[in-house]
Amino acid sequence: MIGSFSVVSILSSVLVALCSASTALGAPLILNEYNAVGSSKFLDGPSGTASDVTLGRIVGNGGDWFELVVIEDRLDIRGWSLGLADSDGGSDTLVFSDSAMWSELRSGTLITIAEDQLTDVSYDPAGGDWWINVQATDGGASTYITPENFFVNNDDWQLTILDADAGVVFGPTGEGIAPNAGVNSKEVFKLEADPSAVISELSPFYEDGVSSSFGAPNLWGDGANSQDFSALRAVVPEPSAGLLLALAVLIGRGRLRRLR
Repeated sequence: MIGSFSVVSILSSVLVALCSASTALGAPLILNEYNAVGSSKFLDGPSGTASDVTLGRIVGNGGDWFELVVIEDRLDIRGWSLGLADSDGGSDTLVFSDSAMWSELRSGTLITIAEDQLTDVSYDPAGGDWWINVQATDGGASTYITPENFFVNNDDWQLTILDADAGVVFGPTGEGIAPNAGVNSKEVFKLEADPSAVISELSPFYEDGVSSSFGAPNLWGDGANSQDFSALRAVVPEPSAGLLLALAVLIGRGRLRRLR
């Protein structure tokens, strides 16, 4: 007869295995947010003063842009593509280059693809910088992504992420899928939950709203709620205060020796 302790141990092992399988099967890269604000309009809500936490309150809310989150640690997305589509029959494809920057992305990394915002790849997770922004626009540099103008709108805009072999990694997702409808030309589409491997393209936590956060954790509930990336970013330990002090002392001693 199996003892109660053995039964509990077996059940615990099964639960751990199921959770691990769920994590393993989750998408390694997901959609986090996109800007549906029209080019001649402002991000707007009941107060009439809504603004993006990074861009401020500007016409068009920064133009065409969308945001991804890396879920799988040390992810290589070289050669991956992003398929864009809307209900008017529009379609675009953007392709990540073979740049080494895309070869080992840490989980918790935010990637924004923008048509108007300039490229910033100062990415340094160990130093606390978890954000990469790349500009995709006609005539632009092709170092990181296809140099091509693209579109983002409120006409059931949807994104599909494909790997280098054209296999679907995530999506399609966007308005018309989750939520089914409701994103207007003064709003953004966003994930109102912590990003993780359990988020699918059908997640009920994809919503419309006016709390916009280009390159930063999503906000909702009038800014009262914010995404928590700590679980994903725990793969890169933050330097402790003691370590930083020790390094400062060593650096200081080195300088003193050189001065002598």
